[in-house]
Amino acid sequence: MDISKDTFVSILERMATYGTAPEEGCSVFGVGYENVFLKLKNKYLIEQFRRGMLSEKFVVGPFGSGKTHFLRHFMEIARDMDCVTAEVILNKDIDFTKSLIVYGEIVRGIRTPLYREHGIQTLLQAALDKACSPISDSSMKDMIVHAWIKGLDRIDFKYKTFGVVVKKALLAKLNEDDVVFDSCCRWLEGDINDRSLAKELNVPKIDAGSNNLYAKNMMLSLFQFIRHAGFNGTVVCFDEAEQGLSVDKKKTEKILSMLQAGINAIADLQNGSAMLMYAFTPDLVEKMKSFAALQQRIWSPSGCSFADGNVLAPLIDLTIRDPLQDLRNIGRKLVSVFFDKFGGEVQTSKDKLFACVDKIASDILEKEISSSNRRDMVKNVCSFLLEVLETEQIYAAATADDSDIYEAEV
Repeated sequence: MDISKDTFVSILERMATYGTAPEEGCSVFGVGYENVFLKLKNKYLIEQFRRGMLSEKFVVGPFGSGKTHFLRHFMEIARDMDCVTAEVILNKDIDFTKSLIVYGEIVRGIRTPLYREHGIQTLLQAALDKACSPISDSSMKDMIVHAWIKGLDRIDFKYKTFGVVVKKALLAKLNEDDVVFDSCCRWLEGDINDRSLAKELNVPKIDAGSNNLYAKNMMLSLFQFIRHAGFNGTVVCFDEAEQGLSVDKKKTEKILSMLQAGINAIADLQNGSAMLMYAFTPDLVEKMKSFAALQQRIWSPSGCSFADGNVLAPLIDLTIRDPLQDLRNIGRKLVSVFFDKFGGEVQTSKDKLFACVDKIASDILEKEISSSNRRDMVKNVCSFLLEVLETEQIYAAATADDSDIYEAEV
């Protein structure tokens, strides 16, 4: 994807403040995982999605290792491949043991290609746009689109009622009936226990005790609908933010049990075309390895890891092998994008900027080697580049000549 100068500056300012991955533009700043993304794209987004398959991947790394950036970069690739994506931040406010809550977060986080807005309403509009796009004859368009919509409740959705409500929602959208459309969207977002809403839509009210079962079936039906609407597939990324799943032993076991049940549910679904990608810290993965029902799910076929070339391996390890080179790569990538945007507006060369960010990397590691080094590097380099942009000179030049700057590279 391409970004404007203003967007780039806004991203720099955000990363200088927080040091975290931007919500948009991670593919522009990504470095070091090009081969990994190519393998994931070819095997899953192209090959397996074409066959309607579902799968899961676990991205593993300590705090600050770049898991969020990895997920967002992959979602941008997926949207470029005409996939629907959703990001769910698993913090302390999200109870992962309650599937209906998790499903609701997926639906609210849905993003379709060509749309910046999120949520079920945008997905339904995008589905209508998809249905209309191949039809050039305006006189035939309404008839064909209505026929497509009316056939939705005959699709073999995992939860048949899901298709019934989607059909009502799309017809209401075409008829500009905002009241019915909004009610359908409430139900599709997970409001399935409301007796009056169920009566209004003429669908069964679900008892709260059955929420986990119905939420899983609704999620799988959502994937089926997205594929039926003509999208390539769905990528859902669960990001364990600030160790949001670090809880007591009893709840951890319940979380792992729910995770195992969710993985089993997607294994046999037909025509779903979805990938669930989880970003976990190593300690949670170790707990998964000791949980009997999950051991086989995270074990690599033939014992070969993803890094060894086994694209089917469930774990993708982001552990940093060479901290100094990793930080330098981050800094140089930021400089390269910066120079592409503003090279003609600053009074310095790319090589001098490279030398400065290399020194920033060395200085960070001299203080302490920790999981927060990457975040510190991003904040420092982005702050440095913003200062270069404002002053049109390298701040280090005020106290060092060119030889001192280049010496940092040795």
